Amino acid sequence: MDFDIKEDIHEISKRLGDENVKKFKGKKVLLIGSDGFLGRWFKDYFASIDIECKGYDITDGFDICDKIDLPRYDYVINCAGIASPEKYLKKPIETMDVSYIGTKNVLEYCIDKKVESILMFSSSEVYGTPRPDKIPTKEDYIGTIPTRSSRSCYDIGKQALETLTYIYYNKYEIPIKIARPFNFYGPHMGIKDNRLLSNWMRNKLSNEDIIVYGDGKQTRTFCYAADGTAILLGVLLNGKDGEIYNVGNPTPELTIKEFAEIFCKTLDYGDKYLVEDYPDFYPSEEPLRRCANIDKVVKQTGVQPWTSLQVGLNKMYEFYKKV
Repeated sequence: MDFDIKEDIHEISKRLGDENVKKFKGKKVLLIGSDGFLGRWFKDYFASIDIECKGYDITDGFDICDKIDLPRYDYVINCAGIASPEKYLKKPIETMDVSYIGTKNVLEYCIDKKVESILMFSSSEVYGTPRPDKIPTKEDYIGTIPTRSSRSCYDIGKQALETLTYIYYNKYEIPIKIARPFNFYGPHMGIKDNRLLSNWMRNKLSNEDIIVYGDGKQTRTFCYAADGTAILLGVLLNGKDGEIYNVGNPTPELTIKEFAEIFCKTLDYGDKYLVEDYPDFYPSEEPLRRCANIDKVVKQTGVQPWTSLQVGLNKMYEFYKKV
């Protein structure tokens, strides 16, 4: 397929609708974590509608764990975080610091500058492995997460982010919304991040077998990044202050082995996948199931996922062939 990411960016505006897009006119956006996976989508989108968006990222020397001394912006999006399993295993203290100290600094900045709306990124990892009768999982489900597993620094760090944000909201009534993304994928995902799909794309480009870790029976749903970006912008503009929103695509829920078969069929890759034990760099205590109930966010924003898994995989592959 002939893929141009500009078509996805245009579709985001279409899904948001003209009235919502107009709300950005004359506004300035502060984007923290601008060189990350979703940060790049936000940058592309705001550039497409000619909105001033100032991005800051650790790759540019910006440290969210330092006091934020910046001019006022109307909207703040904080998608900073160490989300790659390999990276947060190597830097567990820094991962916790970004989630707690970094969040506190963003909140203090927002209070001082009296911003109009803030979007804070948590994660679906806060749910742990939900009970079977709680899948698809709603926002009011209270997850249980082990405190001493190798992935706890990320999962519990996000829980701490949510708790701190809730405290600040109750005390200062700041206009903040929290998003819990569920397994986004697509262009701009770091090809060397050692996440499931970035690994598989790298394997495909190198004509190597893709690897399914564990027994392949763990389940996930996957949300194409353009769809997720549109929903997240809807939350920024129309979400209720102090509320949490699941953002993802609830269907189809697949085992990782089923997903590998779809990946190979979609990209004409035969049956080139292997099932292997978890490597040392992969965090323990992996959740067995992950599937979002997105009724709340769809009702609040009017935006829901539209890209099929097969179309999204093709777009992602075509993107990486060009970079």
